[in-house]
Amino acid sequence: MADGVVITMIGRGQSDFARFPSFAARLYASLTRGRAIYEQQREIASDLAVRVDHGRILDVGTGPGYLLLELRRLNRSLELFGLDISPAMVDLARRNLPEHDAVIKLGSIQFAPFDDNFFDLITCTGSFYLWDQPVDCLNDVFRILKPGHAAILFETYRDCDRNAVRRAIAGNLRDENLARRLIAPRLFSKQLAMTYDTKEMETIFRKTRFARSYAMERIALAGVPAWVRIGLHKHL
Repeated sequence: MADGVVITMIGRGQSDFARFPSFAARLYASLTRGRAIYEQQREIASDLAVRVDHGRILDVGTGPGYLLLELRRLNRSLELFGLDISPAMVDLARRNLPEHDAVIKLGSIQFAPFDDNFFDLITCTGSFYLWDQPVDCLNDVFRILKPGHAAILFETYRDCDRNAVRRAIAGNLRDENLARRLIAPRLFSKQLAMTYDTKEMETIFRKTRFARSYAMERIALAGVPAWVRIGLHKHL
């Protein structure tokens, strides 16, 4: 196999986050409360909310649960679920979202702790590239998704226009505090270096149960043109 294909089969290190320490989780939560990240989450939540007006939504790699908070604000009738492999992140999400607002579970999407045909929509933001064994993970997404419904993933991609991305991030951070202005660009640059390019993602999707029913669209979130919106449909 070519090197790129080998990489796509092993993922980028999801299991490392199972050992994410509490102080690092709190730092991450603080850094992701900036205006630009909030705008990104608001745009994603608005996109998802028009797709499902009732039923169950799962956020994979939910972190502190900020996307679920925004979905709750938009639609009180949704049944919200979060899944994260990090105990520290699960603890933060449970503090941010009381039980009546969302069910937060600890675990990997590769062995998702949910019944077959359970969710009306599944989403993930910027962490798909970290999944160990991404083909197996996506096949479990297929298993827990209801027939006739879709998973909508928002993922960064390595073959984006880096200069355009840098300009957009600099503009977004202009009014942020010094810590975010210094740290955020470095973290995002590191993420882009680790993430898949679009051809690698397609290689993965073609090996899953979504092989005949996926679509990718390059988009900007909070004005940053480094994202693809991936639709994975489970036909009836």
